[in-house]
Amino acid sequence: MRILAELLTFIAQTGMNLAQAHQLMLCHFSYASDVDGYKVRSYKARRGGEVLFEIFREYRSHFERYLAWRRAVFPADNRLFPVFRFTTFASTPPCFIQIQQACRQVGVRWIPPRVLRSTRINWLLRRSGDPGLTAEMVQHHRQTLLDNYEIPSLQRAIGEVTRFWQQTDPHLVLDSHVTSIAPGECDGAPCTVPDRPRNAPLPDCIRASGCLWCEHHRDIDSQDYVWALSCFRHLKILEVGQYRPPLETKVTHPAEHAIDRISSKLTWFQSSNSTRRSWVEESLTRVEEGDYHPEWRRSIVTIEGEDG
Repeated sequence: MRILAELLTFIAQTGMNLAQAHQLMLCHFSYASDVDGYKVRSYKARRGGEVLFEIFREYRSHFERYLAWRRAVFPADNRLFPVFRFTTFASTPPCFIQIQQACRQVGVRWIPPRVLRSTRINWLLRRSGDPGLTAEMVQHHRQTLLDNYEIPSLQRAIGEVTRFWQQTDPHLVLDSHVTSIAPGECDGAPCTVPDRPRNAPLPDCIRASGCLWCEHHRDIDSQDYVWALSCFRHLKILEVGQYRPPLETKVTHPAEHAIDRISSKLTWFQSSNSTRRSWVEESLTRVEEGDYHPEWRRSIVTIEGEDG
């Protein structure tokens, strides 16, 4: 059983497939330092020799202890992992039935050699981020590695999504979050969105309504933001109520565009989930009761006083 366990450990450390690993022959090994471990060759009087496998630095002491035990217990056998079976099956890889039974008895999950190899390959792929280099290290063609071994990685996906947004969203690239004139955040660099209505305010970091049509303006996922947004809409409604257009004109007041824009934002919050819906309901109730957000209280009270 120890031979089988050591064979599994060897596969996990070297990445060698089972068909190759179980046929390795015992010899005098020489170790050449590499970046993260050793290149292991069959010792020869002259330097050089084909690299048999590569191991991590921490595995060397364990591997040498196994070699000492193996030479003492099986001195006449020239195989590195001498698994004794019927002659008919001598050339086929072992089945690890004893290991599987032992795992079941102690409640440990059985991990077959292919999964061990795949785990190591994907670990190398995540660490290097280079499929070509990883394929070379595990002695595969690049496409074979990607088609047969690559497993989707949550860590890599998070990293790729983060890099995408850092490249795509200038608000994140600049890392300069500032409080915008309107409720929300921005980076202080006004940029008009393509679908801005013709007579809607332009973003200029001066007028709050302009922020609603700025590429760099960002909503905030919080109840305070929804409250501020509701009060901002109430202010715009009061402005439209005071407006007296010239006779026989059909000009849309710019504030009406702002009202529509804010209403669509509130609708999104309300329909997204129950938590955000409660934010909208609470905010609208506060507005009806005259409980205004500190950011807009003075402006709203001033206009309401003029109406009174």
